[in-house]
This record gives sequence, C-alpha cells and structure tokens, in this order.
Amino acid sequence: MDNKKIILITNEYPPKRGGAGVYCEELIHSSKELGISIEGWVPKYAKFEKNSNFISLPIKGSQDWICSWRIIKHFKKQQAKMPKNTVLHLAEPGSLRAFIRFGWIFKELPELLITIHGSELIRFCKSPVESFFFQKLLKQTKTIHVLSKFNKEKVETFCPGIKERILLLPGAAARKVKGDLSNKEKAVKTKIKVLCVGRIHPRKGQDLLIEAVCALPADLKKKLECVFVGPIVKKKFFRELQKKVAGTNCKVSFLGELADEELKMVYESADIFALASMPRAKSIEGFGFVYLEASSHGLPILAHRTGGVEDAVKENETGILTDPKIPIELRNGLEKLINDFSLRKRLGNAGKDWANKNSWTEIAQQIYQSD
Repeated sequence: MDNKKIILITNEYPPKRGGAGVYCEELIHSSKELGISIEGWVPKYAKFEKNSNFISLPIKGSQDWICSWRIIKHFKKQQAKMPKNTVLHLAEPGSLRAFIRFGWIFKELPELLITIHGSELIRFCKSPVESFFFQKLLKQTKTIHVLSKFNKEKVETFCPGIKERILLLPGAAARKVKGDLSNKEKAVKTKIKVLCVGRIHPRKGQDLLIEAVCALPADLKKKLECVFVGPIVKKKFFRELQKKVAGTNCKVSFLGELADEELKMVYESADIFALASMPRAKSIEGFGFVYLEASSHGLPILAHRTGGVEDAVKENETGILTDPKIPIELRNGLEKLINDFSLRKRLGNAGKDWANKNSWTEIAQQIYQSD
C-alpha cells in the first residue's frame, strides 16, 4: 500500500478507553512516524493533536442507524475529492456496520481494508439481511485484518473463499500505559494486590473474580487487596458487585476510569492481573489488549480460556488460563498465584518479553505497506 492515502474511520477513540479505540490511536500514531499518509475520521468527543490530520465526525460513538448514516453521509460528501489511491480502513465495529448497512448505495468504493475485533461476528450475523451485506462487503475487501486465530477461524467459516485475504496480526501494548523495558523485579510483599482492568460489565466477569476471592481460605484473603479499574457501564451489575464484596474479607477498591499515567502507576503497584472475561450473546473477547498492557508491566495473568484471549496470554508461560464453565478453576488459579512468588515472577518476566515482542510500528508497516 506504499504511496496510498489511508482513511481510517472509527466510532471509538481515546479518551474513551476500549480495545478498538486503542487500536486506532496506535495505528494512526505509528503510521505518521513511518511517513504513511493517513487521515483519521473520529467521533466528536475524541482528543487529538492540533494541526494533525483528523476529521471530527458528528457522532458520539454508538452503532445506531443515525450514527451509521452520518458516517455514510460524510463519506458521500468527500468521495469525489478522494484520490484514486485511497484505501478506506473500516477499523472498528461501528464504522464497519455503517458500510454493511449503507455501502450498497455506492456504485464503487475505494480499496477496502477491514479489521475484525471479534464481536462483529456475533452481532452482525443475527439478522439474515445484515449477514448477507456483511458477507458481500467482505468479498469486496482486499485485506481483512484479524487480531487472533479465533477471529481468523470465525471469519473463514462465516465467509468461505476469502482465506487468502485474511491477515493475522496480534496487537501490542498501548504506548501510553506500557511498562518500561527495565528488568525491575517485584519484591516479596506481605500484601498481594490483584488488579482487574475493564469496564464494569457482566462480560468482563468482575463478579466471577470476586466469587473466586470469596472461596479462598481465610488466611489467604487476609493477604489480598483487590483493585478494579474501569467505568461503570452497568449500574445494576455494579450494585450487585458491591454486595458480593462483603464476603471477600479483604480490601476491595473500585477506582473508576483512570488517566493513562494513573493507570500506569496502578499497574506498577500490582502483583497479579486477573480478568475473567465471559462470552455473551452479543459479544466476546476477540483479543484483549489489556492483557498485553498488564504483561508489559511484568504481571502474571489469570484469565478465562475464551475467544481470542489465548492469542494475548500464553498458557502456563505468561499466565494461567481457566475454563469459564468451571468456576473452581479460577479460584484455584488465583490461589496458586497468591502462594507461589516464583511462579508469579516467572510468568511476569515471560509476559514482559512477550508484550514487548510486537510493536505498533511493525503492525502498521505490515498492514499498510504490504501489497
């Protein structure tokens, strides 16, 4: 894609935290460093550098029909001005859905690049009509970027015949919250801090983590401090979590959404990272950038073996993966990490190496500068 102009369209972008937003921000930043011509079309709440190549779209980041139409309307206005070498990157589910819904109105589209994060393969396949137009758009697409083997297999099953156009490239840790490269070792402490980062939502499994803590022996609970970071998306679910906390007999904090520097400090102070994501009817963990963030800080990971998590966490090498259908495994994994400092150290050190193996610069190069 050398000498081509990339237009990356996204419904999600920082300061709103989320895997898709991180993906888009890191790709745009790295592309500019590489001298790639890229323009970001982002929601109106997005924060970006002044005088940079961004277009602020009149959208708030939802996937409703009005939001989809506003994206299409803006594209329609700009299409005639686009150079022939334009590549349209539908980089997250919201922008992709807009073109699934309305892409058929165009006689011709620029060269397409689509990124599949995971939930698209559940949400956009419920309706036979939406599923039909999704397949049609994928067949028109030159490159389909997926972040995990799980997503690759799902795409191949959903739309046979496009296997050769699928590019499997895992992500990397977000630049702003990534740990430093030093081999600073974590000391043995009397208190063990378990950190969970993710929006407060049933799919993120905070309730299952609290239940696992409640099931630990009393002497281990006394050693623990649990910290939850992330915005409260489901208030009813949050109230249920607060009730469950009473049974933990340890200090539990909900810090809400943190700025990048604050989040880095919380990562550095933690001993274990645990996020028990669960598959849901409309969503699944397609990859999990947050696991790489935690690994970059030398934290051993405890997670469920679901979706694309296995591409972000190397089982028994950078973390412990458990079966989401067997709750006792999560509790046992947590107990194992609390009791075994050498295991935490081994998994954390391997995780740090793993998280620093991939860089966004290399990812941007492979996505945008390959034929």
